[in-house]
Amino acid sequence: MRPIIRWTLQQRKSSIIWWCVGIIFFVFLTLVFYPTINSQSAQLNKSFDQIPQTAKQLFTDTSDLFSPIGYLSSQIFYLMMPLILGVLAISLGASLVGKEEHDTTIELLLARPISRTKLLLGKSLAGLAVVLIVGGTSIIFTAVMCRLVGLEVAVMYILEAGLLATLLALSLGVVAFMLTALGRAGRAAGIGLAAAFALGGYILASLSSSITWLRWPAKIFPFNYYHSSELLSGNYNWANAIYFVAVIVACLVISWLAFRRRDLLGS
Repeated sequence: MRPIIRWTLQQRKSSIIWWCVGIIFFVFLTLVFYPTINSQSAQLNKSFDQIPQTAKQLFTDTSDLFSPIGYLSSQIFYLMMPLILGVLAISLGASLVGKEEHDTTIELLLARPISRTKLLLGKSLAGLAVVLIVGGTSIIFTAVMCRLVGLEVAVMYILEAGLLATLLALSLGVVAFMLTALGRAGRAAGIGLAAAFALGGYILASLSSSITWLRWPAKIFPFNYYHSSELLSGNYNWANAIYFVAVIVACLVISWLAFRRRDLLGS
């Protein structure tokens, strides 16, 4: 199993580096202008107050957009970091096994003395490592940049928000991983359905506070349990994180049950 993890990480080494570079560049560009924006926060808040409340909820979950917590939440943690890490996790989840099957190289792996269970476990651990490396890099760099530009949010809260954003991304990635493990139809639809699961959840959760009938369907999706402003202010209810763990475990179990029993060439 260790050779599979090492080989998968080696294959994706360049991709990992470029993902880290890209997310560092994004965080730098977002936070480097904070001192200028902070000096004009009163005027900017007046302009933002003219936007309808429903539209605001698609960008932030706090009313004070240009406070330290509001700015960091709306510009980094509310959407962009979960979105970037989610794209990484979904594409990774769909390709860890799917690419091997599509290229018909999975037979070479299974011809070795390794079970399907160990193969699937090795691939999933390699995918976990990739997301954690990129997510960890983004969290650490965000915390450093906040100190450099004088954005006063506790480092611990930044780390917690980054951790949950990474966990949210992983819950989306395992959906694509599960669909790919189900067979040919799942491989074809994996990225699309996982992306719809992510985007649909984001829209429903963002609008559910003002549109009451959306609150129940929003509970199906992971974004409903991710509240960046609460995380950055230290008020997050960590019982919500059980949802992400449950989705990850359930999808991995379904992936294992499906993958170990089906015909890899015929389905």
